[in-house]
Amino acid sequence: MSGKVTLEDLGIFDGINEIIATTEKDGRINAAPLGVIRDGDELYIRLFMGSHTYENILATGSFVANVTHDAWLFAETAIEDLTEGYFMRREGLAVLKDAEAWGLFKCETFALDIIIAKVELVAGEVLRKDFRAFNRGSSLVVEAAVAATRYLALRTDSYYEELMKLQRIINRCGGPREREAMERLMDRVNSYSHI
Repeated sequence: MSGKVTLEDLGIFDGINEIIATTEKDGRINAAPLGVIRDGDELYIRLFMGSHTYENILATGSFVANVTHDAWLFAETAIEDLTEGYFMRREGLAVLKDAEAWGLFKCETFALDIIIAKVELVAGEVLRKDFRAFNRGSSLVVEAAVAATRYLALRTDSYYEELMKLQRIINRCGGPREREAMERLMDRVNSYSHI
C-alpha cells in the first residue's frame, strides 16, 4: 500500500469533511458524496439504507475517500453514476482521476436510528495540492448536492425551498461549472418531482 499518510495530510480535520466515496462490488464502481465526521481522534460516517454506498460498504467493510475541490463532481455523483473514464487505479483501488488526495478507510458498522460506521484510515496518498481562493458558489453546490439527495429520499418541501435559495446564490457567485452542476441537480430534482 501507499505510504502512511495522516488525516491532516488528506485535509481531514474536526467537523464534517465532505469527500466523494468510491466503493466497488462485483466489479462495479460507485461514487457518491459522503461526510467523514471527525471528532478529535474519532472518525465516523452516516450511511443511509438503500444506497449503493451503504450496500457496498456493508459488503466490503471499506471505502476510498477522494478529496477534491471540484463541486461539479459532488453534484454529479449525487445524482448519476460516473463512467469508468472518471477513475484510475491506485494500489488496485478505484480513485477519481481528479482527486487531489485519497485515503482507504476500513469500517466497523453499528446501527442506531441510521447506520453509523466507525472508520479508520488505513492508507492514502496526496496526489497534488491545489492552491485556490475560496468560492462561495462552489461550496454551495456541495450543500445543494446534500439537499438534493435528501429531497429525493424524503420528498420534504423544505429541502426543495433550500435548493431554490441555493440556486439563486450559485448563479450569482459561481462560475460556469458551478452553474452547470446546479442546473443538473435541479433538472434531476424536478424530473423526480413529477413521479
